[in-house]
Amino acid sequence: MAPGLRAYREHFLRLARGEPLPHPSPGQAPPPSRRGRPCYPRLAVYTGGGSSHSWLWFAELFERLGLYDLVFLDHRRLAAGGLAGCHALAMSGGDTFGVAAALGAAGAAALEEFIARGGLYLGTCAGAYLPLNSSKSPLDLFNWVPARITNLSRHLPVAIDLPEKAATPYGCAYVFHPVREEVRLATCGRQPWAGQPPFVAPLYGGPAMVEAAPGQVLARYLEFTPRTRFLVDPGLAAETLVGRAAALRVEKGQGVLYLLGPHFEHPRYPEANRLLAQALCWDLAPAAP
Repeated sequence: MAPGLRAYREHFLRLARGEPLPHPSPGQAPPPSRRGRPCYPRLAVYTGGGSSHSWLWFAELFERLGLYDLVFLDHRRLAAGGLAGCHALAMSGGDTFGVAAALGAAGAAALEEFIARGGLYLGTCAGAYLPLNSSKSPLDLFNWVPARITNLSRHLPVAIDLPEKAATPYGCAYVFHPVREEVRLATCGRQPWAGQPPFVAPLYGGPAMVEAAPGQVLARYLEFTPRTRFLVDPGLAAETLVGRAAALRVEKGQGVLYLLGPHFEHPRYPEANRLLAQALCWDLAPAAP
């Protein structure tokens, strides 16, 4: 296990054993919860229609963090009340339209109620696109975050690599994916990631976003790395990504949504993993919604 994750594992295992939590020193991990002492959480992982294999990355990360009370929900179970007793839902990559179609109106209503009552939503890649405002059916069932994306164009950019991965039709326009693989991100000095240095994470089609309200951006795309794989002209890629929001934290009712363009849960990126652990510590409710 990466050294940076050990403190979080011990934190969650202390909760599981009902032991007192040590008083953290300034800058020490993990940070205290903004909502009071949490209980040991039950976490849901979406595995239903539209999801990709990347839900396994969430499951692996939770296991490494000592979070063993996991529920795996397909679209039918989620819509039928499967989030009852859960503290958070992890929604990973895949096909955003496929996820929205599988969940349908019943799943959208169940998920919205879960968040509004205090649930924590962790959405990466397709999971980040899902709650953004859209006029397209069935995405319009999930219009909860009015942030816009910068990787949307009426004209299909010329693909210089992996044309099958470079763009997806979106009505009369295209959602295009400027790069794949590793990108460097910078945090924005806001809790729960205040004071964290730049870090790297992999991007596999996730969005670049413009926040709808001040204070929502937790991290921005900073620069590319030697491992970045360009799918469009590098100048267009920089214009689309660099300086744009890579991670948003949005409050909804009593709950919180984290919308993460890159895959923070990827097992080979421990610094990004640690930031997800910090988000859990900061925003988990003291009781299931």
